[in-house]
Amino acid sequence: MLVQVEVVFKRAADYRVVPATGAWGGVSPHGEVVVDLVVEASENPDWLVLEVEEGKPPTEVKRSETRIVRESQIGVVMRPDIAYSVGQFLLEKAKQAGFTPPDEEQE
Repeated sequence: MLVQVEVVFKRAADYRVVPATGAWGGVSPHGEVVVDLVVEASENPDWLVLEVEEGKPPTEVKRSETRIVRESQIGVVMRPDIAYSVGQFLLEKAKQAGFTPPDEEQE
């Protein structure tokens, strides 16, 4: 028996697009996959010293140490089977966007 189902897409009232340069997560004690989408960036220095000469752009002389910060943008909790499906979906979309996985590159 063939059945047709109409699917309607809606966005939640608080829907937003977030940037991601990586992900961090693991498995919860209850067996769900927990993932934070993160943006990795250099932290602004606490201070810096500039030399300023009239008619020239300032020159940085010294600055405090900076660190790389991973800022969590949003978290997702999924059952393992859903996480696997989402992973497969993302891999397929990456290929459609032109990404070639290292194990599929031709020499």
